[in-house]
Amino acid sequence: MTRYRWVPFSILAVVLILIAWAGSVLWSATDEGAVPSDSDFPQIPPAGERVQVSTQCGSGGCWREMVIDVESPETPESLGAAMGLVPERCGPLNLWTLRKTCSGIASSTGEDLSIYLMYSPLVSKY
Repeated sequence: MTRYRWVPFSILAVVLILIAWAGSVLWSATDEGAVPSDSDFPQIPPAGERVQVSTQCGSGGCWREMVIDVESPETPESLGAAMGLVPERCGPLNLWTLRKTCSGIASSTGEDLSIYLMYSPLVSKY
């Protein structure tokens, strides 16, 4: 008989978890200003030094951008390759928020390499 007492509590727990998950997904879908933290940037090799990190926003949402000073004899392209960067790469889908963290090369000019980090929603081309 005691086994059946836990059934309503189990159903209630599942319903509460589903409500929390749906709320998280809805919040993620409407929070266009959300950006990943600085710790999500790829590790910088010794040939580079972080100069600046900023938050940029546009019509598609917001993203974090890091400028890296590239020390000779490295080039921005070779440092980007050493960091495993391509024009854009997205990580696995976060099941709690239904979005992915994407990173890539924003620009490479002279001695600087600029990389970005942003969230990509579930329904996207990446």
